[in-house]
Amino acid sequence: MTPAADEKAMDTERLLAAGERGSHLLFDTRTIAEAYSQDARQLEAVVRSDGPAVERAIHGLLAQPTCSAGRVFVESLPRALQYVLVLLYFELLDGRLRRRRILH
Repeated sequence: MTPAADEKAMDTERLLAAGERGSHLLFDTRTIAEAYSQDARQLEAVVRSDGPAVERAIHGLLAQPTCSAGRVFVESLPRALQYVLVLLYFELLDGRLRRRRILH
């Protein structure tokens, strides 16, 4: 990506840094709770059966200029895709937290 293109894309560093502090800018609490209450096998089936839609959702989300616009974008998606994005986000956040953990 060119620098100009980067300026128009979501600041994922800011997004994940906020997530580390417990502020999840893309999802409301209700959507997060609903995502975690879903049957994991059903969500895996969504990913397997419609991988291109999941990929488009991820690319569409990352193309949003701000976290606020990203939240509106997520809310426009079908619920199953919202849930998949929630779980992927928290998987990324968890990996980031594990890598940054300071061991004494």
